[in-house]
Parts: sequence; C-alpha cells; structure tokens
Amino acid sequence: MVIRIVAIVIALAALGMVLWLMFGKGQKSWDEMSENEQQRKKTLVTGGILVFLGGLMAAIFMGKKK
Repeated sequence: MVIRIVAIVIALAALGMVLWLMFGKGQKSWDEMSENEQQRKKTLVTGGILVFLGGLMAAIFMGKKK
C-alpha cells in the first residue's frame, strides 16, 4: 500500500513538473529559446511524461495480487 502511495506521489510530481515547464509564467516562448534550450526542454518534458506514466503503471500494477 505504501509503495502505491509513493508511486502516485512521484507521478503527480512529474505531472506538475511537465505542466510547469509547458505553461509556467517564467518560461520563455519557444521562438525566444536557443536550440540548446529547446533540446533541454524537450528532454525534460519527455522525461517527466515517462516518469508520470511509469509512476501510474507502478501504482496500478504493484497492488495486484495473483
């Protein structure tokens, strides 16, 4: 049960990070970023989405008993 809660908390934190990176007030617009900044942002958003999905899958499948 504790593992499920931790997985959900991690997934929500990753989702919050992705949403902040995409819609945060302090973020530069895509046109104002250098190529290096654009690549870093793509990597961070992709990583955040993968952590979110991994956390959700862990929360769903960790509690299943055979």
